[in-house]
Amino acid sequence: MADNLAKYGFRWVGGKGGRALPDPIECIVATGESFDVTSGAQNVGIGPGDVVTRLSTGGVTLCAGNETTPASPFGVVVGVRPYWSVAESRMVLAELLPSDVAWGTILERQSKLLVVPIDQGYWEVDVDEATTATTLAAYQAFIGENVSFINTGASGEARAKPKIDISTHATTNSLMFRIAAISGTQDNQDYSGANVKIIVEANLGQRPYANTTSTGI
Repeated sequence: MADNLAKYGFRWVGGKGGRALPDPIECIVATGESFDVTSGAQNVGIGPGDVVTRLSTGGVTLCAGNETTPASPFGVVVGVRPYWSVAESRMVLAELLPSDVAWGTILERQSKLLVVPIDQGYWEVDVDEATTATTLAAYQAFIGENVSFINTGASGEARAKPKIDISTHATTNSLMFRIAAISGTQDNQDYSGANVKIIVEANLGQRPYANTTSTGI
């Protein structure tokens, strides 16, 4: 058994009807927001490939997966706006938004993520283990079933590392994602190994809010 090359998080495949990546929605992150994986990585950075959920306050945060009581996914992060650095007393640009960025009440310093709503298309994601299915035929038998996702970042790691919790595959309609296909990527070298890549679409999730602003990357 050889493990397949691991790739991070949810990756855009295509829109329904063949659309390219849609313009993302600019979403606010509350001041001091911490991104934590239950019983796993704490104070992680959030960035492209991570799943977020809307909060009642209007902002977004890291979406909990099957590692705890799952939240409803809103979308996938595809970019990070400059954020306020207390140490440098200025806005800085990086690939990830760190946890606990305190921008206070000054709106010009708000932390913001660029997010594509989860229901806008199909996403390629690695599965989280190599025992539930070990052949292409076994994976193909799951097509049309629903699954949950899980943040797999372990204590001490810097990212949440979302993957598909393949052991949850079932016809249960309360699961978050539907398996649409097995990825045709050349990175699927060994179906008995880890990190097999599948294509999923949203089965359940939060709808985009009408008062959000769509913006290009």
